[in-house]
Amino acid sequence: MTVELSPAAQLRAALHALGEGVEAVAFALPGPSHAARVQEQRYLLWSIEEYLLPRLGDLDAPAVAVVLGSTGSGKSTLVNSLAQDAVSTPGPVRPTTRRPVVWAHTDQADRYSGDFLTGYGPGESRQLDVRPSADSLLAGVTVIDSPDFDSVVDENREMADDLLAVADLCIFVTSAQRYADAVPWEFLERARQRSLPIVFVVNRIPTADHEVIVSDYERRLGDAGLAGWAELLAIDEQSITSEHGGLPAASVALLRERLEQLARPEERATLVQEAVAGGLSDVLRRVEALAGAVEDEAAEAAALAQVAERAYQAQMTELARLIEDGSLIRGEVVSRWQSFVGTGQLLQALAESTSRIRRWFRSVFGGKPEVEQVEREARSELIDAVVRRTDLAATAAAGAWELDAAGAELLAQTSGALWRHAPETPDRAKRAVEDWLGYLTKLIEEEGGDRRKVAQVASYGVNAAAVTVLLGVFVHTGGLTGAELGVTASAAAAQQKVLEHVFGSAAARTLIAKAKERLHEVLQGVLHADGARFYDLTGERSATADSAIRLRELAAAVGRQSETYRG
Repeated sequence: MTVELSPAAQLRAALHALGEGVEAVAFALPGPSHAARVQEQRYLLWSIEEYLLPRLGDLDAPAVAVVLGSTGSGKSTLVNSLAQDAVSTPGPVRPTTRRPVVWAHTDQADRYSGDFLTGYGPGESRQLDVRPSADSLLAGVTVIDSPDFDSVVDENREMADDLLAVADLCIFVTSAQRYADAVPWEFLERARQRSLPIVFVVNRIPTADHEVIVSDYERRLGDAGLAGWAELLAIDEQSITSEHGGLPAASVALLRERLEQLARPEERATLVQEAVAGGLSDVLRRVEALAGAVEDEAAEAAALAQVAERAYQAQMTELARLIEDGSLIRGEVVSRWQSFVGTGQLLQALAESTSRIRRWFRSVFGGKPEVEQVEREARSELIDAVVRRTDLAATAAAGAWELDAAGAELLAQTSGALWRHAPETPDRAKRAVEDWLGYLTKLIEEEGGDRRKVAQVASYGVNAAAVTVLLGVFVHTGGLTGAELGVTASAAAAQQKVLEHVFGSAAARTLIAKAKERLHEVLQGVLHADGARFYDLTGERSATADSAIRLRELAAAVGRQSETYRG
């Protein structure tokens, strides 16, 4: 049998899913916005898990009235005055509440002594000082004296934020001396965003200045957009009773009367529903802001990755240019090749009989160690070239990151390792080049043209055909000038003749084209693998844009269930 959930239960289920989505967001990219993003995520999750879910699960529980205010405003005095008992005692160092004091009805005390707030209570770093009382007021309202929201102690400010988020009603206490300070108004903005019902109490007003201060405070409330749905009570300066650390009952009679009204079942239900509605609206607004923060971080991470990618691509482009213009491998290797093949002898042999060409090939490739030496040197120079390019790419990418706050922090976290190529890059480059050389041998076997000639050269005991193709990729004259051109031109001409004689003109062109194409792929792979350190780091340290989409979907579900709940 299908059980149909109540609107409140369906709303709670949607909120639970939203809470999981919020918790799943991983803000890990460092930078100036990181702390604010994490704090917003925490506050949002706290509002869902510590207020909306439990409140919707127990709408008949007493309303929670949190007494908030700045240091020395008289919060504890006000609570003691309401109770006519020493409920809340300020800290010994200075007049400030060090832990939340919960003034609750005896029948409800266990509710607050247990898991009322995550991270508060027995065995936790933060404690709630629960003060049970049989006062009739508490049957419908629980009063919590909060630490100062402007305390010099970080933990006190955090607790004030936590308690504001779980309040059904805020009793905001300020003094005649401090009501115009900027910090209280900044804190009140958070309450306004929740549309939280507020009772303002201006405390310790000099009798002679009563009208002036109350009038000025009312004006400020209006300017802040708070006058329409807030109440204002004023208490003149007077002596504190030593018996209970509060004022005479008459001084807070209006406030107690208002709380007694709100404690009545019908009034309390209205108050709680207003607070829940405000909390839901605030959560949906904050989810959109959080989704925007997720997208911002994803964009920042993508920009950092793109900077690194451009640095590596620039070096790949340069490698490709050097290959195409024949200047990647030159100098000693080219000179050695020219000396080895004896370009003058080769050209003369090619102009004479076929038997003369065969004798030249046998003389050049017939087991001489110089062939292997040329191959080793060309291989070594190619490996060194790609490793140098990874170094240049890493330096360029790290230099660009250093100009960005998040990038600079990531660089610092890697202890400077990103400024050079990865430790494994030389070995990776060596394996890549060796794989490419192996590919040349296979390529020659498959597409080498006249197989008889290829076999004849290969039969001399060395991989002469592969060496011929290897040098064919690198030894040509593009981009060279002066004496360098003279040296390379001779070797290039001889090299071309060798290729054409062994493979034929068409096959030689195909072999060189495919060899270059594969070489580009191989070198690109080495550069990409080295650059992956940058890409992976930004990927690991950022939320993804998909998370933002998911958050909005979950928020939309809460919005729909909220409308159904309100009817």
